Amino acid sequence: MLRLLLVAVLVACPAFAKGKKKKGHTAKGSLLLNGEVTRVRWSDGDSFKIQSGPHEGRGTRLVGFNTLEAYGPVHRWGTWTPQELFDVAKASSGIAASREWSCTTDGKADGYGRLLVDCPELSEEMIRQGHALAFAVEGTSPQPLLDAQREAMASGRGIWAKGVVKGVLTSLHSVGEDGDDADGKAYNRVVDTRTGAAMKRPHQRRYDTCQEVCETTDGDESCMTYVPFKRRYKNKPDCLK
Repeated sequence: MLRLLLVAVLVACPAFAKGKKKKGHTAKGSLLLNGEVTRVRWSDGDSFKIQSGPHEGRGTRLVGFNTLEAYGPVHRWGTWTPQELFDVAKASSGIAASREWSCTTDGKADGYGRLLVDCPELSEEMIRQGHALAFAVEGTSPQPLLDAQREAMASGRGIWAKGVVKGVLTSLHSVGEDGDDADGKAYNRVVDTRTGAAMKRPHQRRYDTCQEVCETTDGDESCMTYVPFKRRYKNKPDCLK
């Protein structure tokens, strides 16, 4: 009788038999990379893994815009909760994968070894839908991207649904996080939402894992939870679960 009952449960609930799988928020698609159709897997709205072509296996970072971190509920500002902004971030990969964008790369990489890729139409669309920030490491963002951002803000789309802040904290770095305390210096990066300028803010602080850190821009506060890169995807701390 017990064996028959177990068989019935397994037949009715195949997920129980195989083990429950966690739902991911990655999305597969294709794009034109230097004119060649290329299969990709989007991990969030501004980066993907190349799955075909001459750059197969490379991770990437798109230039010109920045989406919120999709590895966990780490952002907070205004009346948003970290989980609410995380939900917006998770939806960004689906938007990026919804069309076949035309993109280019000159083969250069960022500081993390990711291939730098430019997808102008995608940049503008992600920003216009309120799923990304205009982001310029040097100078300010091009006017079309700033115009798209102002449109998203005025319409309350995506990350602007609960109002606008003048600066968004997009990355945290703790002193000694790479095991090197030689100069005792680090920086955080804050994007000015009026210009797109992604400015470094130097500091000499050492952060604990899961510590919330806040930066203020002209009276507006934006916060982020610090998690070292090596713990964002494996051996995740409780604040990411």
